[in-house]
Amino acid sequence: MERAQSEGATAALGGGALEGAGYFVAPTVLTNVSEGAACTLEEIFGPVVTVETFANEDEAITRANAVPYGLAASAWTLNPQRGHDVASKLDAGTVWVNSHLVLANEMPWSGFKSSGYGRDLSAYALDDYSRTKHVMHNKAR
Repeated sequence: MERAQSEGATAALGGGALEGAGYFVAPTVLTNVSEGAACTLEEIFGPVVTVETFANEDEAITRANAVPYGLAASAWTLNPQRGHDVASKLDAGTVWVNSHLVLANEMPWSGFKSSGYGRDLSAYALDDYSRTKHVMHNKAR
């Protein structure tokens, strides 16, 4: 939180540790977040969300894809075709349109880039427990 605020972000809500035992962060909303700020490029494992602005759809997609992670993303729009188009351009393992964090057991759950290995849920998860080997024999010898 201190790093984000030193880079110009403002905690509109929360922004620090909760009192008491343990190391818990208050639910936090960061605003005035600049492009390339560490809080937008690194995973924060806590109840923290950044609010960023963009001039157009292409800039939003470019900035979303600029991070080294790609676990999940969501796009919000009144236009179903636009939601589908944006989802196809986002480099994330799961993309929700007009929703977030809804999982279907029959679909694989995994990320792209530095967001994990393998697939959880669905038949794809079984691939983590198997090894495929191709052996070819030359019958002429």
